[in-house]
Amino acid sequence: MKKRFVNQFYRLLSGKKLFSLLPLFLLYSLFCHAQEGGKATKYNISFSGNTLEECIDALQKQTGIRFFYEALEVNKVERHYTRSFNQATINTIADYLLANTSLVYDIVDNKKVVIRRKIPATNTHTLDSANSSGESHTIKGRVVDFETSMPLAGASVKLAGASRSVVSDSKGYYVISGIKTGEYTLAVTYIGYSAFAETVRLTNSTTFDIRMQAGGGSLGEIVVSAAGRKVHNVAHTTDRKVLETIKSAQSVVSGISSQQIAMGADRNVAEVVKKISGVSIKDDKFVIIRGMNERYNLTYLNGNIAPSTELYSRAFSLDLLPSRIIDRIMVYKSPAPDLMGDMTGGAVKIFTKDAKTVKHVDVELQMGYRTGTTFNGQFMTYHGSGTDFLGFDNGVRKLPAVVPGYGDFTRAGISQKEYAQNFSPYLQYGYKSALPMIQLTANYYNTFKIGGKNLGMLSSLSYKTESQQLDIDRAGSFWSSDGNGKRTHETTRESQSMETVQINLLQNFTYKLRDSSRLFFKNYFLQQGQSTTVVRTARNNQYVAGDSSTDLGHLTGINWKELVYGYNVYERNIILGYTQRFLYAGNVGGEHYFTRGKQLLEWNLGYTFSRQQIPDQRVIRFNQNRQDGGGTRGFGQSEDLSWVASYRYIKGPDDVENKNNNLERGMISRTWSRNNEQVYNGAIDYTNKLTSWMTFKAGTYQQWKSRVLFRRAYTLNEGDLNSAGYPESANANIGSSGHYMDFNKVFFTEQDLDKVWSTNYLKDDGSALKVFDRTSGSDAYTATEQLNAGYVALSLLPLNGKLDVYGGLRVEYDRQKVAGAMPGSNQGSINYPVLVDNKTTNYLPSINISYRPSQQFVVRTAYGKTVNRPEFRELSPYGELDQLNNQTVRGNHLLKPANATNYDARIEWYPKNNDKAETFSVGVFYKELTNPIERMITRSLFSGGPANISFGNADKATVQGLEIDLRKNFGFIPVPFFRNLSFIGNLSLIKSEVNKGLDTLVLKNPDPAVNPHYTRQLQGQAPYTVNLGLYYDNAGTGTKLALSWNKIGPRIYAAANGAPFSIKYQGAVPVVTPGNQGSLIELEREALDLALTQRIIKSLQVKFSAQNILNQPIRMAEDENFTYKYEKAFIKRTGEPYQSDTNGDMISSEYKPGPHFILSLTYSF
Repeated sequence: MKKRFVNQFYRLLSGKKLFSLLPLFLLYSLFCHAQEGGKATKYNISFSGNTLEECIDALQKQTGIRFFYEALEVNKVERHYTRSFNQATINTIADYLLANTSLVYDIVDNKKVVIRRKIPATNTHTLDSANSSGESHTIKGRVVDFETSMPLAGASVKLAGASRSVVSDSKGYYVISGIKTGEYTLAVTYIGYSAFAETVRLTNSTTFDIRMQAGGGSLGEIVVSAAGRKVHNVAHTTDRKVLETIKSAQSVVSGISSQQIAMGADRNVAEVVKKISGVSIKDDKFVIIRGMNERYNLTYLNGNIAPSTELYSRAFSLDLLPSRIIDRIMVYKSPAPDLMGDMTGGAVKIFTKDAKTVKHVDVELQMGYRTGTTFNGQFMTYHGSGTDFLGFDNGVRKLPAVVPGYGDFTRAGISQKEYAQNFSPYLQYGYKSALPMIQLTANYYNTFKIGGKNLGMLSSLSYKTESQQLDIDRAGSFWSSDGNGKRTHETTRESQSMETVQINLLQNFTYKLRDSSRLFFKNYFLQQGQSTTVVRTARNNQYVAGDSSTDLGHLTGINWKELVYGYNVYERNIILGYTQRFLYAGNVGGEHYFTRGKQLLEWNLGYTFSRQQIPDQRVIRFNQNRQDGGGTRGFGQSEDLSWVASYRYIKGPDDVENKNNNLERGMISRTWSRNNEQVYNGAIDYTNKLTSWMTFKAGTYQQWKSRVLFRRAYTLNEGDLNSAGYPESANANIGSSGHYMDFNKVFFTEQDLDKVWSTNYLKDDGSALKVFDRTSGSDAYTATEQLNAGYVALSLLPLNGKLDVYGGLRVEYDRQKVAGAMPGSNQGSINYPVLVDNKTTNYLPSINISYRPSQQFVVRTAYGKTVNRPEFRELSPYGELDQLNNQTVRGNHLLKPANATNYDARIEWYPKNNDKAETFSVGVFYKELTNPIERMITRSLFSGGPANISFGNADKATVQGLEIDLRKNFGFIPVPFFRNLSFIGNLSLIKSEVNKGLDTLVLKNPDPAVNPHYTRQLQGQAPYTVNLGLYYDNAGTGTKLALSWNKIGPRIYAAANGAPFSIKYQGAVPVVTPGNQGSLIELEREALDLALTQRIIKSLQVKFSAQNILNQPIRMAEDENFTYKYEKAFIKRTGEPYQSDTNGDMISSEYKPGPHFILSLTYSF
């Protein structure tokens, strides 16, 4: 009986549902732990003729409790104390010491005692009204921690000029009364915090709340070593500090602080950077700066270049970094000698929270509800591994040991029985109810003594599990004509269910050798796993049935009809996929000042390792046509019961009906891929202040990067294929060789999936199905990059520092080597090798000039050259079918680097006493690019199939724009509410033009599909971005409110070459040009977020966030008329035979991600 109970209890503990509740238990435990110590401790102590201050000193040494007081007030007590206490509480002792004095005390958390002057009860938390003569006023408020809004008991509050001072009480409140009208300086000090001072003008009684920034020292506290290690809150970057950095910068910079991040609803860096002027995000994770897509921008993580996290681009996925670990983000928009040359759009520098010499712990729990997903009982999933909830597969999906491993191009020589027994048999999906999003983050700061020096440490651990269900509508243009004006499309309805688990660990150390020298060691680990289940159903030969009133700006609600003639094909794909990422980024470095701070040596060594794996991606293909010699089957049945295995390509009536049934994709395909990337880098920067107005700077940056990608591919096909996996003749029907075929097993149904991967279906005699190893030399590529860079720069400060000139020369030598193979043009033909060896040397001069006519204004101009090199994936011949987007992605080994010349000008204004973090700036920029690299898309409307994505060079491009940035506090409105309200907004207006001329020397054919030529908007560039935000922050009540609105204009996702569908008449005979797919244009979209934060108790905050409140659809349009801009489709009857009555650009894909509501609890202790 006992054993059965133990087994049941163990199964309960190991359940995933219970695991999802662990964050609640952990937060509750931490809260209870923080409340411990509430029991009254008793002490033994004796006083013998001591003053009150001497008694307090002795009491601190004996009890370890910290006392806060104003020395002036304590010394006014002219008494001497003689008494012994045995097993007395701190209350009993304090009552004795302060009896019959003007002082009272408050006990805070059983760890602090605040001694302060008595204040009449009527004045404690309410304003004193000024008397009728207007001569006397009261100033009162609350002193709180900047980061957490936790009240600070025992802070010394002084009103200079009035010779008045008090100590904040146990709840952080202070009151100073009897003050005459006038101007005073309010000064506040507190142990472990930077001193606060601000000028206030009193004309009547007022409330003035104070937010203290941790990180400095203070006066007025007796510090006793026996009191134990101090626990403090942690200082991070404020809006004011970021503005000071921007103001003093030598180049054009924008940024965002930890303060603004904490107030908003953003959960990751991708959501955060959208708030920065001139910055937008693509695909919810890639940074776009000034309309330049992700390939033109550089991302730094703690001073190191962040690695690529994607298979198809060089970009770093910003959604991998939780916002809780970020201290500040700075975006550098103009070139500088000490910045990498590959930053034509800009450089994003992400700084994580650093180790501090304090002891502090904070824990945050987030729980989220996403409409359409959370508690949706139709959330799709499939059989995974027991460690999926930790973000990695435990081996269930691993490449079986019976087949060759990664990098071995030998094809497997095993039996069908071995395939059946060693590969996972799970091919079907099921349903479950999706749980709420859970994210738990814990930050731990501590300091240790090593060799007599302080070692500061930060450990930050974050765990997130999140689900999302998307219903996506698609409509791809397709050539067809029946003489009645029908423009046809292939329509698709797609359901995607994604479960993402992510674990982040940040481990930073800072070791202070002396005031002028420090070392740091920073580490960032990431483990992410994402399980995806997709069911995609497609139909061809669909046309819009409607009239001129039909809204074609959305796919939802369109009435699609099917052509009554031709060969109609219904297809269904089921995709079961899992992607796991591991990332480690570490760097060790130092900062060392010499000759009394005139010389600075900075060095940094970094290593990054990234691994992305897609183990056992399974794609099952069905249709409702069966060709087995017995005709067709399925058209008269219910759709969900009539799906049969997709047959191989056999030339049909119009040669397009089986476009997705390529034999090499199989009825079922199973692929494994692994992408490893390593980056080694080192940098040294030397600065020498030669004179008070001249500084010399020089440095070097060395980087070595390597990438190895391998894939293994297997397909399940009809068993009558030869040993190489191909029919004996190109148009051979299934079973035409004459030997027996069990067609009921060859054409298995969706209901048979639970038994297909078995020896009953996989047979060596060819009577049913066979697994074929499709791995070849084109399923891999290797690449290396060597970058050697150095620079010299000079900073000049003439005109008493009003003019700041910073310029120099950067030289970069880069060598990229890529080795891969291109598949042959015919099925089964041999691959041919492709080798790339690009050597370039770039000389990149730059100059930044800042003129400061006063402390309020900065006028900047900048000039510089930058480079944009192709990425490994763009150069490699490696091709892959992106299953989620149904696109084939292949590189272009003929790509050339792009070069750019950049011009900037900006004027900035700051108030004299910028305590409210206000600014206004207007800037313009202009860029000239040669050989700009763009994402291109091609697909013939006649042959059909997935679109092909590749990369190409245009001849030249220009980008010009205007940026406006405003931060304004509403304190000028004489109402207390507005003192805590601020507005932050920015606007970017951008115009771009890219050109490619007709090649008349090499190619004589003017067909744009063969010889591209165009003038249009630069691919990836949005014509405008707008960010507006209202922020309310009441330090006294601990209330924060943030309302932010973002809008981004349309941009070309992938640019097309070619021409649209057209008809020309030769006499009375129509001549049809099938045409090509047009560019994909991501349409404009706006988002609205809301966040409300409230302090509940001293150390506990609760935040409610609502993201994507408007829930606007994410829409992609196809530029079907090749104007390179979106022109909404409409219906207009023409009456012309063969002339389409649907004009303009149809929506290509559309879905709504759904609003997301998040409840967060943060506890600090």
